[in-house]
Amino acid sequence: MSGMDMSREEEMNLFSVAGKVWSCGTNMLRRRPHQSTDPEHTVNTTIEVSNPPMDQQIQKACNAGDLNLCKHLILQKPDILFSLNPLGNNCLHLAAMLGHAKLAEFIWSRAPSLFSGTNNIGETPLMAAIMAANSELSSNMLTTASQHLQSDLEEGKPLNEMLLKVDVKHGDNVLHHAIRNGFEDLAVRLLDIEPRLSEQVNKTAESPMFMAARKRFVKVVERLLKIPSSADSGPTKYTALHTAVSDGYTDITKQLLKGRPALAYYVAENNTTPLSIAVINNDLEIIKMLLEHDANMPYVMDERVPSPILPAATQGWVEAAKMIISACPDSAYATNKHYYNALHLAINNERQEFVDFILRTPQLHRLINQPDENGELPLHHAARLCNPEILRSLLSHKGQDYTAVSLKNLNAVDMTFGQDQKLKTLKWTESITLVLSAIPSDWRISAGYEAKKKIKNQAIQEVKSLTQRYTANTSLVAALLATITFAAAFTPPGGFDSDPNSKTPGLPIFVKNVSFQVFMISDSIAMCSSLAVAFLCVLATWEDLDYLLNYRKTTRALMWCAYSATAVAFGTGLFTVVAPKSLWLATLILLICCILPFFSKIIGDWPNMSLRLRLGSQFRSDFVPSV
Repeated sequence: MSGMDMSREEEMNLFSVAGKVWSCGTNMLRRRPHQSTDPEHTVNTTIEVSNPPMDQQIQKACNAGDLNLCKHLILQKPDILFSLNPLGNNCLHLAAMLGHAKLAEFIWSRAPSLFSGTNNIGETPLMAAIMAANSELSSNMLTTASQHLQSDLEEGKPLNEMLLKVDVKHGDNVLHHAIRNGFEDLAVRLLDIEPRLSEQVNKTAESPMFMAARKRFVKVVERLLKIPSSADSGPTKYTALHTAVSDGYTDITKQLLKGRPALAYYVAENNTTPLSIAVINNDLEIIKMLLEHDANMPYVMDERVPSPILPAATQGWVEAAKMIISACPDSAYATNKHYYNALHLAINNERQEFVDFILRTPQLHRLINQPDENGELPLHHAARLCNPEILRSLLSHKGQDYTAVSLKNLNAVDMTFGQDQKLKTLKWTESITLVLSAIPSDWRISAGYEAKKKIKNQAIQEVKSLTQRYTANTSLVAALLATITFAAAFTPPGGFDSDPNSKTPGLPIFVKNVSFQVFMISDSIAMCSSLAVAFLCVLATWEDLDYLLNYRKTTRALMWCAYSATAVAFGTGLFTVVAPKSLWLATLILLICCILPFFSKIIGDWPNMSLRLRLGSQFRSDFVPSV
């Protein structure tokens, strides 16, 4: 009979059994456990009654939304609406899940008690509709449930009991689901009907207020704040204020500071407060809001909770630090559990701008010579880090004590020496030069000698692997250049004179041309230099450091000579051919080819050249590694 209209007589008979269905439903509806207003306790209201298994035809009608078939089946068997499928879903569950609004309306009009039914995982039909993200159906179901479930059935307030039920898997109530699916207005309506929904916390420790703050539901948060007993907690001991600050929601933050001022001082499991989160995010507007709420908030710190100036230094947020210092100047001197102050952390995270801010702020100068738990000053940390820019800033400050030693009697020079993994880098070279220039002269001689000795010792240790790599690359390039220049010598520009009547048969056509003569000379120099390098690579088997240094110096000179001569040969060869027709173009090509070797030399040596420029008279070539 599916898909066909019912007769008038059948329709009247169906209405006549509606009362029977209602009375039957109040006795046959299976109620499952649900959570009380106390989220830590569950009240068991299970009534052990027998529910008939769902007939395949009624399940088919509910799945398809076939209203006519459903009416026909109810006419034949009134209690069929209260049957359950293997998952514990009744007819209203299925209609709500699948979005069949007309069928759902028909079902609840015949059996309103189905609103309170729960399936195997504790979901009510209203939960099913909300989880299906069906806003209109969810709103209609709540309106209808409010009308039909106001009167008592077997227990106190069936509407409130239905709303307070939670699902078995996650412990979510209808308010959790409404907020999660974005139904802000529905969430407000639920709170108006049953305020105790605000007290329930799910299994992931999320309260409705926490979820509403995270979704930026201003109206829901406002309504929740009017309920004194509403929960405000979240996972990992976060609160609604933590998540509002973390997401940068100034409107929600303002609401929570006004309605729950104590949340500003809560500490999460990761040892963060709302202020420290705002500082980490560099949210200046929220920082200002929190400090206006309580100017002493930066003093909320202990062994677990660092002063907010420390995360500002770690992240390098200068403006945030200025706001904190202006509110609580002495909070800038706080340290963490390792006695690291703001300058220690800024240096360790290479925040050059923050370091400069501390050095140019007189009230922060006490941080410069403040030691950590190992007796190390910020200068020692910068020396260990081998950061020349930070070292230069610290050493140029007149208040810096560059003679200080740690608990292990190590000074800044010793800290730099200890960085074996950074040895032979330009940063290490510049750093050791800077610290050596700052220490007393009687230390400088011995320290400089030790530095050179350490560089040489490591070079000796690495000489074999470095030489093998250098030799492989050099021999490859030398062979390539030799091949190119050899081939160019027997395929000269313009070709050979093949005229038998010529005075110079078999010779290159441009043999008397000056540019061609330069081409031949350059090509010969390039080929001979390349062959010499290739031959020297064969001899590079000794592991004597002095020999290898001389080998590398010689091969580099010969390779540069071969490279330059090849570039000149290319330029003069093209000049010979192009000049007769286009002198400006030939000249431009020749100029580019002649400049190229010098430009390449500058690019290759630029790191050393820039280091020499930065250090000026302090530059020491013996600190620049040769191997």
